[in-house]
Amino acid sequence: MSDDWYLDDDFWRNFGSLMFNADTFARGSQEVQQLLALLGSRPQTVLDLGCGPGRHALPLADAGLAVTAVDTSPSLLEQLETERGERAIEIVEADMREFVRPQTFDVVIVMWTSFGYFTDEADHRRVLTNIRDSLKPGGRLVLDLVGLEYLCRNLQPVHLTEYDDGRILVERPDLTEAMTRLENQWMLIDGDRVHYHEFSHRVWSAGEIRSLLQDAGLSLKAVYGSYDGDEYDLDAERMIVIAG
Repeated sequence: MSDDWYLDDDFWRNFGSLMFNADTFARGSQEVQQLLALLGSRPQTVLDLGCGPGRHALPLADAGLAVTAVDTSPSLLEQLETERGERAIEIVEADMREFVRPQTFDVVIVMWTSFGYFTDEADHRRVLTNIRDSLKPGGRLVLDLVGLEYLCRNLQPVHLTEYDDGRILVERPDLTEAMTRLENQWMLIDGDRVHYHEFSHRVWSAGEIRSLLQDAGLSLKAVYGSYDGDEYDLDAERMIVIAG
């Protein structure tokens, strides 16, 4: 398995339509409204790291915010370019380990577990340092993660999804490396074609995230279990982290 699996655009071409469909885009629009309510004061400039095809960038722009959308996938950015229209979205093909614009953004978001792809722990600290430097004074970071606490209680060894168009996705997740990484094996059966891909990402507990943020010069402001602001506990499917 390549350490840089997320740079393989074939993965996004084969599996992107499952991950970014009408339902997930609709949830993205709802999540943006909930997130803006959680933040309280309304930002003007937002950096969306790992933006994909714009599941959050598009509704953020529709809400009147100036959005910079960054991703490494040409195919996903092409989809965003097609949908952008006249919206105030700057599209940048770049790696979040390299992208930094000092004191530019009111809010930086890294959504849907896009933070955690790297195998080198120093890369995660590097991303957080870039984010810290890119935030305006008083700016905030939002991380949308799946928490280790939830995975330990709810992870199933095999998961099968059958889609309306007949495609079948078989997922085999496994917590490895002392429960610090989630290894995934995905097999997509599409008629007489089978697409197979392995990928991995880092997972943290809430306490580990606090320490990681502090090491990067950021302070934890809140941890929620949902975009509604629910308490983060062992049953929370998401870990919504706000720092600054």
